[in-house]
Amino acid sequence: MSLSKQAGVARSGTEYKLEQRRRAAAVGLCHTCCAVKVAAGRSTCPKCSADASARTVRRRHAIRTKSEMERGVSALETLGDAYSSDGDYRAALKNYQRAFDLSAGDVSAHVRLAVKVGTTALHRGIATDADGWFNIPLEKAVPGTGADVAHLHMQQIRTLWSCSRTADIVPLSERLLDFATASNDTDLILATRLSLALVLHLLSRYDEAERYLHAIGEHALPKDPKVISNYHRVCALVYTSSGNAEMASDSFAKALHYAEQDHDSYAYTSILHSHAMSAGMLGRTELAARLFLQALSAARDRNLGWNVASISLEYARVLSRQGNRHLAHAYVDQAATLENPPPVLLEALAEIGIPIAIECNDPYLLSHCANEDALASAFRSGEPPRLGPVASSFARYFHRMKQLQKARDLLAKALEYVKNADEACDLPLAVAQFGDKRHFGRAREVVRRRTLLPNADVANAHLHYFDALVLDREGDAEGCMREATAAAALFRKLRWTSYELAATLLGASAHRTRSAADGSAGPAASIPSELTLREQSVAQLAIVGLSNREIGERLSISARTVECHMTSILRRLGLRSRHQLLDSVRR
Repeated sequence: MSLSKQAGVARSGTEYKLEQRRRAAAVGLCHTCCAVKVAAGRSTCPKCSADASARTVRRRHAIRTKSEMERGVSALETLGDAYSSDGDYRAALKNYQRAFDLSAGDVSAHVRLAVKVGTTALHRGIATDADGWFNIPLEKAVPGTGADVAHLHMQQIRTLWSCSRTADIVPLSERLLDFATASNDTDLILATRLSLALVLHLLSRYDEAERYLHAIGEHALPKDPKVISNYHRVCALVYTSSGNAEMASDSFAKALHYAEQDHDSYAYTSILHSHAMSAGMLGRTELAARLFLQALSAARDRNLGWNVASISLEYARVLSRQGNRHLAHAYVDQAATLENPPPVLLEALAEIGIPIAIECNDPYLLSHCANEDALASAFRSGEPPRLGPVASSFARYFHRMKQLQKARDLLAKALEYVKNADEACDLPLAVAQFGDKRHFGRAREVVRRRTLLPNADVANAHLHYFDALVLDREGDAEGCMREATAAAALFRKLRWTSYELAATLLGASAHRTRSAADGSAGPAASIPSELTLREQSVAQLAIVGLSNREIGERLSISARTVECHMTSILRRLGLRSRHQLLDSVRR
């Protein structure tokens, strides 16, 4: 019996092996296998010696292979970084993906490169088998990578959103939350709850979004500026949907402050974009225009590719609302030249470009914007704020193309998804203009619910305009005039000049219908098509009562230039004064 056993002391495996080798050496056996007699002067048998040499060769080969792999990954990643900084995202993505494939044995490099693949894919507006590279950190997660996994998941959210797959994000985020909970990773749990709150808000599931947001609490946030910025951004979106303009503005200011400390080039621009959208929804048109210009400048400075076109389209919408048709058309025309646009940009082109192309009577731009793939991707996204406006624009397009039943069916389908008027006020208006009369009540309720919240000027204006359109279709000229006048006054307050003009002309048409005792009223009033785009912009602003100086401020031209345009307009229409312009439009 050994001394350790006699003393009752447990031996370790190493101690046992050393004792075995000492015994083998004492009797001339192999020190490794302790079973074969060895020649004098040798400590191991031939077989054990050969096995040891083979292990050494394999180890050296593995070290050399790993070193070559690390050098290859580093070279490809550096090359990808260089291409990315130059804005060549196609070449950058190719190099990042090759480096990603080579780094399969290094978890930290794999996660880092997966984030870069996702970021570059977002800039290109394409999906790169996102599910595959997203699963890798979950399957091979190691302690300390929670923040990297959260960052990777945010990149996946952005990529899937740009590819109109927003509804697919929720089950992936829920799976990640389960993983984070099981691994007790506090930072990952918080980041995933924040991601779920953001995505659920995009899907208009506001109650669920608020539950996840309240489960976080500002006091529990880490010191990471990225997480803090995302938290305040989601808070701002929630405040916007509840009509709380002041709190929304404060939260966006905090989000922008922390986004400036982050190295994510997309985050700062995205928050500016969201702030501008929020300002437009809450009726702050001038603020929205300024913020869109800031976002556009930031996107150009950061070379964000298709995001520049996306923000240009949103700014074109604001310009169109303000009555600046000429400049709005130029921005849409420029955005439409982007090659291989992602689905989200196709949707924006259809939503914003179709009405502007129709107003400007540009059939080429209209054919480019009316890509029905955008309609399919909008419904696939599952986001009511996306599919509602796209459906209303296509309904207008189908109506223009005399496909009346197709327009009615589309509006009925979209109305099943849209339950509130946030970013989707145009859908009820399209129902009132082109939809089935059976859906008037449901469409009106979508707008009416928003009027019950604070800062409801936009919803109130749309509600009066909706009622005017419905009354016009029902033949109630007096009621149509009353509601159109109220809508025009509210749109004037909002500085939505094109909507004010539309309401004014609708009221004028109703007045003609009521006053024409002989029943000879002509077609609905509109801006004469023989005018140029710039002259049409000046004319519609003049019709709603703006002075030359005010028109110049809206269109960013001098009062003298406005006067020259007015002279040309009056000469083309055979008029003597601008006071005759509205009467001419009515005729």
